[in-house]
Amino acid sequence: MATKDITDRQVCEAYAESARQREADFWNLNYEFPYVILQRVTGQCLKVCWRAMERAEDRGFIECGTSLRTGWLTDKGKALLESP
Repeated sequence: MATKDITDRQVCEAYAESARQREADFWNLNYEFPYVILQRVTGQCLKVCWRAMERAEDRGFIECGTSLRTGWLTDKGKALLESP
C-alpha cells in the first residue's frame, strides 16, 4: 500500500475521529492524533500517512495552524464526509 491507496475521505475521517475523541475527553488529553488513527486503520507507516495528510491539506480538505497533527476539517472536508 502506498500514499495513493489512502483516500482523502480516510484522512478526513481520521481528523473527524480525532476531534470527537478530543471533545469527549478534553481535560485529560487522551485522544489520538489523526496520523495515529490513519496508521491504525490503514496499517501504513507514519511517513505514508503523513504524506496523505499533506495531500489532503493541499487539496483543501484540512487546515492547520502550525502542524498537521493538530489540524481541523475545512468546509470542503466536512462536505466530503457528508457525501455518499
